[in-house]
Amino acid sequence: MRSPTSRLYKRLPITASVQPLTLFVYSTDDARRASIVAALSDNPYISIARDQVIEIASANHPGGISLRDGCGLVVDTQSEKLPAGIIGERAPSAVMLSMGPRPEDDSEFDGHINLPPRAKDIQRVLRRARELAWLRGRAFSEGSQSSSRDRLARLNRIGTALSDVRQLDDLLEVVLTEGRNILDADAGSIYIIERGSGASASARKVLGKAEKRTRAIAVRRADLTTQVFSLRFAAAQNDSVEIPFQQIVFPANLESIAGYAALTGEIVALADVYHLPEGAPYKFNNHIDQKYGYHTRSMLTVPLKNTSDEVVGIVQLINKKKDPRRRLTPDETDHLVVPFTDEDLELAASLGSQAGVAIENVRLLDAIANLFERFVIACVGAIEQRDPSTAGHSGRVDRITMALADEVNKDSNGAYKDVTFSDAEMTELHYAGLLHDFGKIGVREHVLQKAEKLYPAQQQAISFRGEILRRELRLDALEREARLIAQGRQPEVPALRQQLEADLARLQSDVAFLLEHSKPLFMTDEKLARLAGIHQHPWRIGSETYALLSEEDYLSLQTRKGTLNDAERREIENHVADSWQFLKRIPWTADLSRVPEIAGQHHEKMNSKGYPNGVPAADTPLGSRLMAVADVFDSLTASDRPYKPAIPLERAIQILQAMAKDGDLDPEVVQLFERTKIWEKLKLKVVRLADANDAQRAAR
Repeated sequence: MRSPTSRLYKRLPITASVQPLTLFVYSTDDARRASIVAALSDNPYISIARDQVIEIASANHPGGISLRDGCGLVVDTQSEKLPAGIIGERAPSAVMLSMGPRPEDDSEFDGHINLPPRAKDIQRVLRRARELAWLRGRAFSEGSQSSSRDRLARLNRIGTALSDVRQLDDLLEVVLTEGRNILDADAGSIYIIERGSGASASARKVLGKAEKRTRAIAVRRADLTTQVFSLRFAAAQNDSVEIPFQQIVFPANLESIAGYAALTGEIVALADVYHLPEGAPYKFNNHIDQKYGYHTRSMLTVPLKNTSDEVVGIVQLINKKKDPRRRLTPDETDHLVVPFTDEDLELAASLGSQAGVAIENVRLLDAIANLFERFVIACVGAIEQRDPSTAGHSGRVDRITMALADEVNKDSNGAYKDVTFSDAEMTELHYAGLLHDFGKIGVREHVLQKAEKLYPAQQQAISFRGEILRRELRLDALEREARLIAQGRQPEVPALRQQLEADLARLQSDVAFLLEHSKPLFMTDEKLARLAGIHQHPWRIGSETYALLSEEDYLSLQTRKGTLNDAERREIENHVADSWQFLKRIPWTADLSRVPEIAGQHHEKMNSKGYPNGVPAADTPLGSRLMAVADVFDSLTASDRPYKPAIPLERAIQILQAMAKDGDLDPEVVQLFERTKIWEKLKLKVVRLADANDAQRAAR
């Protein structure tokens, strides 16, 4: 059963998640067939209402197999090959999958399932199969000679879908896929225009790794003579040849076909790229053709424009095919590829306008998201300025939490094999991690920065009281000595002086003990008993009583570990509830609605003894439990706390394990943290026990 914190991945509307899927599973091995059928049937991406999983146990299946639209065949590569005639009907949209050992030639298959099957791998393959069935069904159902009306209807559907996409990478894939489908192009690529000469994309720390943000911009005609632009090779597809994709950046100038289209805003239609029009300023780069054995012939390069008629990107469609289902070989290209028609140019221009507006919208959304994130980071920085000793803590907790969530997504055999954080949930967790201590804005600054059990003024007061007591003891002794001499009792004077020295030594020892243990040292039972004795037995000098400790001092020094007394600890603990209350006032969007809840429950415990609500583990979001481990680990190993030295890594792990055993932390999260060695993956600054100094070894 999936965790309540894990929602199914939200796919793009263009993939039509309602596409029914019928899968025929063929294997002559009963155990292997049963395992894959069970894995497919139990996967949450299979709908009992609309999908079917059908077993095929023999190569001579009675009645044959009909692969209509929305059907797929899963073939066991270790079973006898199916006879050609067993598949009576095979629609162009049918999907072919393999299972077991990967075949040497997998060109006829659209996906592969390893055995034993894993839930996450099954879900990925199912998602891809449903997408292919949907896209192929739309591409081929109308035939390659579809009417203009049909193609325009498809173009309108594409435009509607583009308006719903919110991620630039997803949007580019949709534009390229749909552009190729509607114009029967074998391959294609997309370029995004950026300002500058081609510096790398900016990055931020997310998921324990860098997430790129585009610097895509729109080219204004007035800027062409005053600014330098570059093109980022952002997406590519090819049905006939597998070409590894790698983002590259190159100057936008008139020498390349894409650069020419970007700077002039004109559509460039070429019947044969190896025979360019006479006088053309651009040339064709045949590097891909030579390296991968592909043959480019016809090409359509379309500028993607926004509502201001500014170019935001370029889409290049390559090799218009007579039969969209055929894969091209270099020898067949000249016979199977035709030039793009005038009607194609009109459709491409319309698609370019729709795509350009969609890209512009995504850019604006990205800019808004970047603005919000920078505002959040600025707020966190301002809060941490109130307590410079913990500066950077929120950022480190965010990184560790996101890295743990990333490991949850990768976990295929452990406790989280059926749990997945979607992209939206990862973003939600990212903001919750940054803002988990937001409520500290309401904590008094002197409490927030309290480095020792007693404030400096309290320590000075104890020293002052000690000095007063020393003077009173001496004055009292001198007065008594004078009376003894006046009474002729000189032999008693040495004993009086000896008693004075003993009292002064005890006083000095008590003052030193109190000042020493005002530091965040662990208070044993023996030390607590001595503290109680000092508090309960004030000094009596003559008829006066002198207390070395005030009631407030005594309460603070009773703290066994740390620096906060009970009242101050409650004030600090309230920051979690304050975080929740403050964050609830922000009108979060639907995909970020759980940020207050996740941030506000990172101090809850598995045994229901946490705060602020004392809820059990079952009611605590998984993100909060990940954050709890990250928060404790950083607090233990941080080397910038003035009130304690960094605890060595090995002892910090032991403390996490003990807290998990006691019900303070989630044991499965602690095990995941230890097993994946997050501190190494993130290159965190931790002290090893072998390198620790005496203070670090003694830290508790």
